[in-house]
Parts: sequence; structure tokens; C-alpha cells
Amino acid sequence: MPDREPDEVTGTTDEHEVEDQQEDFAALFEASEKSHDVRTTLDNKIEGTIVSIGEEWVFIDIGGKSEGVIAREELAGANRELPLEIGDKLTAYVVSTRGGEVLLSLKMTAAASEDAARDAHRSGIPVEGLVSGERKGGYTVSVFGKQAFCPYSQMDIQSGGSPESYIGHKFTFRVTEYSDRGRNIVLSRRDILEEERLKKVQQLKETLKPGDVVQGTVKKLAQFGAFVDIGGIEGLIPMSELAWYRVNRVEDVLHTGQVVTVKIMDLDWDRNRISLSLKQTLADPWDSVAERYIENTMLTGVVTKLMNFGAFVELEPGVEGLIHISNLGMGRRINHPREALAEGDRTTVRVISVDPESRRIGLELKHSVEGEAEPQTEIQEGDVLFGTVDAIKEYGVFVTLPGGRSGLLHVSEIGDSRTGDLRNRFPVGSEIEVQILGIDPESNKISLSTRSLLKRTEESQFKDFVSGKSRSSFGTLGDLLKEKIEEE
Repeated sequence: MPDREPDEVTGTTDEHEVEDQQEDFAALFEASEKSHDVRTTLDNKIEGTIVSIGEEWVFIDIGGKSEGVIAREELAGANRELPLEIGDKLTAYVVSTRGGEVLLSLKMTAAASEDAARDAHRSGIPVEGLVSGERKGGYTVSVFGKQAFCPYSQMDIQSGGSPESYIGHKFTFRVTEYSDRGRNIVLSRRDILEEERLKKVQQLKETLKPGDVVQGTVKKLAQFGAFVDIGGIEGLIPMSELAWYRVNRVEDVLHTGQVVTVKIMDLDWDRNRISLSLKQTLADPWDSVAERYIENTMLTGVVTKLMNFGAFVELEPGVEGLIHISNLGMGRRINHPREALAEGDRTTVRVISVDPESRRIGLELKHSVEGEAEPQTEIQEGDVLFGTVDAIKEYGVFVTLPGGRSGLLHVSEIGDSRTGDLRNRFPVGSEIEVQILGIDPESNKISLSTRSLLKRTEESQFKDFVSGKSRSSFGTLGDLLKEKIEEE
């Protein structure tokens, strides 16, 4: 009916028009109520604000004339403390609207309607169930007083868990099949876990970056490394990143269920590959080797590998030194390290050089095998011996003497006047004639000289010339005298 204008004389509204307006308001109110009813129909997900918290129920303003309620125990944590406050937002499912009361739930529980399982199947609302036992192909789960079935493959993301870890526990499931009036109910917990995992993965994509140090749980051990869950997604710690030392078996370092701290090395979200490192969170033993391994220190270690050029000896986990083949013969020349050592032998060595930057420690064999006596060779001051060059330093040359002892030929005691790199003049492994200049009884250090040998040669040639034994040595003697004068 069209609207009418007020009477021009009286200024009042026609009686029929008033009735029409009342009908319009009634229609709007009814439409509003219908809108509210649609919003609070079963299985709908709605958002509201907590307005009151009681001992058993939490009341929520859902934007209508009535409030929603949800059981407090459903929101409480493991210690029964409520992690929510008045004014917090909450999203839940409508499970009942009886008597003007809107019953809400984060998941379907026994407080839901009688047809909760059917409604949950139709809407996809999660349900809570108690795993009561094991049956062929899966588990028996009690849901709303009815017996449901969860296949083995749907109980967890990773299959293979022991039944004891599930039986007797409550979990959240999704109803994947409902038929025969509730006599056939099939559940899946895996769907719920997968959804939660995807949410966590999305959060990790937004926050995680290479170099981050995070905590994780070891999920699986393999021949090539260990898989670690770092909060919804798994990463791999390869064998080379398990420790600073050589690891032969993952089981020697980690076990399933162990909580570890790891460093993110690489992220490849396209292929869902995350590379992790355990050793990068541990102290590198090479950072302090210069303070802990001093030259001439005597140590014991285990032979780990034999190569053509020498033997590697583990001094501590993560730190290995090399005994060059020239230092393995105990004064005799050998063709291969196996002639002196075998892998697994515990042996005594002496530190002859330390290079932390190159991660190298030079060693000298003192005992070929643990328990074997070291050959004893008497060395006295003035003795002239042949030795083997085993290390070069800026200040001189280390020479292995018969019997395995080492001496230092200082640059000041090198007899010739030539200059240049000592490594070119005295190649490692070459043989050299030296004279024992001195032996320190306290430090057992041996000083060597080739200058004294040259002096002895000069004196011998001079005596031969004076006595007339060698008439042809005048040129040589003249050269020597000339060099002597130039030195003076």
C-alpha cells in the first residue's frame, strides 16, 4: 500500500497508515530474528567475545540477543588454568540451540547434541574420542557413547607408533564416514594433525630463516642422518653435521624422541627440504687447539686412517693430527705407514707443529704401538748423525734423529751463507747430516748444527794443506779463506 501524506488541515496521520507502519516494523523484526537464527544454526562456526567466566561455563557475546556458552574445561590447559580473559575473541562451533541457549564447542564432545556424530560428519566439525582398544586394521574409539573405528593409517601422520602410546588417551578426530544410523562411524586423527601442521608450516615460512637456532625433536634415524621435527615440519641433519668428529652411526649421537638444539643451514620451501646442523650449535674444538696442543708435548691418540703419505691420529673427538711417513720409521726409512701402525692402534706421539687456521697438527711417532718399548739410542753432544727433515719453521728445521728423537737446526746454525725459503733447501723427508750441539736435560730439547760440520771440514782441509797431504786443495782453501774474510 502506498504511503499517504498527512492531512493538510489536522496534520495527523491516517489510522490505516499507522497500522501499515506497525506491520512494517514487525516484518523487519521478524527478518532480524530469522537472520539471527540462521547465524546460530547447528554446525555453523561463529566468532564472539568473552563477557563472563564462571567455574563451569564461559559466556560469550555472539552479537545476538542471547549469549553463547562453552564448557570451561574445554578451554582449560593441561594444568586446568584458563589461558583466556574477559574481552578475548573466540571462534567456536554451534552444537546446540535448545531453549534459547546457544551451546558452543571448539570440537564435538559429549556435551553436544544426540546427533552430534552425524552432524560432525556433515559439517566437518572435530570430535573428541577415547581410544579404548585395538582391533583388526586399527583402533576402537568411543565417541558420544558409540563405538567408532580409526584405521592405523589415520591415527597419526607417521605410522608405526606402538598401540600402547594411543590406547587409553583422548584425541581429536574428524568423522570421515557415518552410516547405518551410527553403527558405522569411521574417524581420522591424521586429518586434524595435517591441518595443524599446515598452519604451523605457514607460520614458519613467515618467520624462519637460515642461521636461526631452534629446538626440535628427533623423529627418525637413517643411515645418512636424522630427521628432526622443528615445529610442524621436519628437517634433516646429515651425517657431516652431527658432530665435529667423524660419525660412523647416527645411533652413536642421537636417539628417537631426543630434544635437540639445531641451526637452520638451508631452506627450500618449494621442495619442502630443510637442512639442519647439530654441530654448529656446539663449540668447535679447533678454536682452542693452539692453547691446548703445545709443540713438543707428548700425547696419546688412536690411529684412524692410514694413507700413503702418513697416518691420521685422533687426539680428541673432532681433532686429528697427521704423522708424516718420514716420522713413522723411528729412524729407519719405510715404504708405507702400515709397516709401523695399524688402524685402531693407540700410540704415543709428540706435537711438532700446530696450524689452527688450516686445521692441521703435525705429529711424530714416539711408540709404534701402545706397550711396545721405544728403541733407545744414546745421543751425546758432539755426535755427528744423519737425520730426516720432518718440519720446517721460520726459525729453523726439525730433524728426526735415529731412535725417534727430534732436534732443532736453528737458522743461526745452518753452515752455508745461502738465503731463500728453507722448504726448498730442506725438503720434508730428505736426509741431512747434523752435529749434536747440545741436549737440555730438563726439556729434553736437542740443538743441532751444520755450521760446526763446515768448520770441522775447514780445519781438516787446512791441516792437510799445511802438512802437504793435499797440494790440490789450495783453490778450495783459498775460497774458504775468502769467505771467512768476507764474514769478518
